Amino acid sequence: MVRVRQSAQRLRTPMVAVLALALAVPISLAWGGAAMAAPSAGDLQSQLRKLNGDADQAVERYLEAQIALKQTKTSLGTIQNQVAEARGQLDALRGLVSARAADAYMFGPADVALMLNPGAADDTLDRMQTLTLLAQRASDELQDLTVADRAFQTEMARLTKVERDREAQLKRLAAEKDRVDKLVVRTQSLLGELRQAGGAAALDGVDPGLPAGSAPPPPSGGGGGGAAAVRYAYAQLGKPYAFGADGPGTFDCSGLTMMAWRQAGVSLPHSSASQYNVGRRVSAGELQPGDLVFYYSPISHVSVYIGNGQRISATHTGDYVRVQSLGSSIVGYARPNG
Repeated sequence: MVRVRQSAQRLRTPMVAVLALALAVPISLAWGGAAMAAPSAGDLQSQLRKLNGDADQAVERYLEAQIALKQTKTSLGTIQNQVAEARGQLDALRGLVSARAADAYMFGPADVALMLNPGAADDTLDRMQTLTLLAQRASDELQDLTVADRAFQTEMARLTKVERDREAQLKRLAAEKDRVDKLVVRTQSLLGELRQAGGAAALDGVDPGLPAGSAPPPPSGGGGGGAAAVRYAYAQLGKPYAFGADGPGTFDCSGLTMMAWRQAGVSLPHSSASQYNVGRRVSAGELQPGDLVFYYSPISHVSVYIGNGQRISATHTGDYVRVQSLGSSIVGYARPNG
């Protein structure tokens, strides 16, 4: 048994190296790397940072496409309602025109008889003019509604095509995000194996986040919308990241900020880039708890500022909602209730 354990121990290090190499190959190929040797911890850290940045961009494209699809569906619903209303009016006018035609057919001879009666000549003329005007008006309205109905149908056909195209785009973007997520998981797995093998593969230079106890305490009450947003963000600490999620069990970055500000009665879109355009822009010197901090160009990440140079953020695939320092790559700040 001792010899078996010793043999297993001697085999452990080369087996880890082989596993590291096997995991590294698809990652190197994915990013154009030609070397087949196992990457260093520093290489993996750089790859992981790039992959997480790519994942943020993929999520943002997906969320923007989702918003566009929702807007298209809303427009389609409006057009459909207008078409239904126009058709109802069209049918009503057609019925009215048909009824008037039937009246003219049935009672026409009586009108002629009245016209032949000199005592009723003025009344008959007035009645004929009124019928003529009503018939002309109905004909004009019928024509206008027919034109409107055709215009609605044309717009519906266009929007239906846009809807199909955007649904296809959404599927492509979801597949792209899934591919990036798989690369992130492979890289994290490889880093874990290297840590176990040598203990030297800690994520140096990467802000892992701060324990909740080292952050300023959440506001106890009052403070307006910002305080409500911060309290909500604190309550989500430790929950897993999932792209496209807005709680209650998982979040992505803009899902967390959207739900945090919803507690203050402020409606935000589920997209970090779109959230940047809601509310008032503020400078770094004006930052207050609850303000939103935006990262990267194009914008693809957002966090809730909590004071003392710290933020709460739903980070990235494989991670969770945590407290972090403000860090770098900031492109702006906004106050949704501004």
